Amino acid sequence: MNIVLIFVGLTLLGNLFISTFIIQRTLRKLIIPELEKNSCELIKIKRIWFFNTGHFKDNSVVFRPANLSGNYKFAIYRFLYFKDKSKNERKVTVKISWNLFRKTKIEIKPNI
Repeated sequence: MNIVLIFVGLTLLGNLFISTFIIQRTLRKLIIPELEKNSCELIKIKRIWFFNTGHFKDNSVVFRPANLSGNYKFAIYRFLYFKDKSKNERKVTVKISWNLFRKTKIEIKPNI
């Protein structure tokens, strides 16, 4: 029983570490340059809780054990707060799709 608890604990910690790493890397390489291109300023990024997809309205959870033809396997959703050109605060949902550290793609709804 102790081995099962240790395994579950290590799995949860590993998942937390990997998702934090992916979010920070995506923020630095994709989200901030996209905001700067549109003359916007980042305020904060906030976690969305389990099975909530924000503005995307995705209603299914898909588990794919194999990577078929290079598709993205995992998606993380976050709320993004920023100031637009007229200094108004806006909130959008960012979908960070990634495939085992090789490819990362972002989608933003509603558009910036």
